[in-house]
Amino acid sequence: MFLAELGSAFLLASFVLAVLSGVAGVVAGRGGDLTLARVARRAFYAAALGLVGASGTLLTALLSHDFVIAYVFEHSDRSLSLPLTAAAFYGGQEGSLLYWALLLALMGSVAVAAAAVSNPGTTAFANAVLAGIVGFFLLVMVFVASPFALLSGTPTDGLGLNPLLRDGGMLIHPPFQLAGYSAFGVPFAFAIAALLSGRDDAAWVAQTRRYALVAWGLQSAGLTLGMWWAYHVLGWGGYFGWDPVENAALMPWLATTAYIHSAQVQERRGTLRAWNFGLVIAAFLLSVLGTFVVRSGILPSVHTFAVSPLGTWFFGFLVASVAISGGALARRSGRLRSPQPVDASPSREGAFLLQNILLVALTAAVLWGTLLPLISGMTGRTLVVGAAYYERVSAPLLVAVLALLAVGPLLPWQRVRGGWLRLLRWPLAAAGVTLAGLVAAGVRQPGALVALPLVAAGLVTCLLEYGRVAVLARRLAGPLPLAAARVVARNRRRYGAYLAHVGILVVAAGLVGSHVWQQSRQVILLPGQSVTVGSHTLTYEGMAAQPAGDHSALVARLAMGDETLEPARLTYPSLGGQALTHVAIRSSPFEDVYVVLAGADGGAAAFTVYVNPLVTWIWVGGALLILGVLLGNLVRPEVERERVPAGLGATVPAR
Repeated sequence: MFLAELGSAFLLASFVLAVLSGVAGVVAGRGGDLTLARVARRAFYAAALGLVGASGTLLTALLSHDFVIAYVFEHSDRSLSLPLTAAAFYGGQEGSLLYWALLLALMGSVAVAAAAVSNPGTTAFANAVLAGIVGFFLLVMVFVASPFALLSGTPTDGLGLNPLLRDGGMLIHPPFQLAGYSAFGVPFAFAIAALLSGRDDAAWVAQTRRYALVAWGLQSAGLTLGMWWAYHVLGWGGYFGWDPVENAALMPWLATTAYIHSAQVQERRGTLRAWNFGLVIAAFLLSVLGTFVVRSGILPSVHTFAVSPLGTWFFGFLVASVAISGGALARRSGRLRSPQPVDASPSREGAFLLQNILLVALTAAVLWGTLLPLISGMTGRTLVVGAAYYERVSAPLLVAVLALLAVGPLLPWQRVRGGWLRLLRWPLAAAGVTLAGLVAAGVRQPGALVALPLVAAGLVTCLLEYGRVAVLARRLAGPLPLAAARVVARNRRRYGAYLAHVGILVVAAGLVGSHVWQQSRQVILLPGQSVTVGSHTLTYEGMAAQPAGDHSALVARLAMGDETLEPARLTYPSLGGQALTHVAIRSSPFEDVYVVLAGADGGAAAFTVYVNPLVTWIWVGGALLILGVLLGNLVRPEVERERVPAGLGATVPAR
């Protein structure tokens, strides 16, 4: 009871402080009052501290099994391990809202504090936008869906986590995915603030791009870990099924990918101003749409929460966000015209523009496929598209993006006037050699013959850039590795971007290989019988029951050479006999052997066996991408100092 009251008090105090911060931020931004801007910032910091207190209270309630709190009762039990009990913090509807708000408040506090010295007026508006977003989440938690609601009695045990969530993936995927969603609010806040304060020059891009990279990196980690978790837990042999919630996580990532690249055009050439504002706003709105889809239950998905009244609230928040951001963008549209036309000729600027068009087209196609059931349902006939639609639409667009990854970085900013073959000779050679090698190896699948040569060309383009590092390092004093590290350190943003490109290309190779060359067989075996898939023969040796804590496991043993694979079926008696599969995977750098125990009847057992080539490359490529983001984001942004209005003093007060 005490913990529930304490947590509710933290939430209410944070809500009041967020409202105060938002109002003070708007007034300070409009009137140029630096003292009031400081009050707004400090109120926002205090609201963040209140969310820290509420989060600590809920975590304490979970770890102490305080089952009088409904959330603790519904999402934990005494049989859960300590890490999974702590993970229940974000495992349910109300807890995930608290986690979302907590992360945005903390990231927003850091961003506001960092920007307050150089851009006090713009930061006041950004402060107000962040406070408004956090305030909405607090409004929902205080008045609609509190994580500290009480039961009428105190049960002796809780209901526990869904069996699918009782996995190590629960400790890593949801935290990053939710962090990615919430992080999109920071660049959105600074974009709206720039529109409200009239800062439409490259200064807002230099500031916002850093926060967009953070959001993009977190979402990249969330998507990669989500694919890994689905691959290891769901037992369907794949990792991305174009589920509505998966699509909702992908779309803001695509929009931000476009912005990260087009921002360079504005910094270099001063063009694409309105386009960049639109991309940042779209990424945030798509993240809100994803949050709405997850919490409304309006689209069927294994990832959504149960239908709840929160869907209406988030729909209202989405509509309000569209209206406010659209109004701010329309109000400044006259000032956002580029001083010079966009150069769509063969040049780096033209390549960035084409890449943006492709990514936005892909985002629009995914959005249409995701929302089609809702839109068509209004006419009385619900239409649903499957994975085949997304693959047909996305394949040509992604192939074009791969081509741009190979060609774009080699183009000069000015128009290319001849010398194409000399400029692109190494990527073209890599593509030609790869294509010849695939054909000689007997590959006839069009997807592999088109995509993999482009991947090879892109990798050579990146390696050429790192080769220049070695050339420059040889001219410096000291050992070559240290000299090369100094060269990279001087231009971390550039080399971080190329490392991220390498990661994306490696992921692309993994996606193509696992999609084109996957082999599978469904068989029923008796002990001693074998099945051959690809170059692997597996012999079924028998079945054994193994009780294990809160569940029982039916484990099959299959011999594959000197190795033993043990797929299993897990049953949870305390959860109504719910059952799920435990996949056995033997991974190597070039292929995975993936075995699912589909069922058992007497001495016979039903298996689905997959051979999935190059899946490991997806996880390696995702790690390289994130390392590239970390390397590139270590650069201190160069932000133009904002002129302090006359009469308000020459110095900016302390944060």
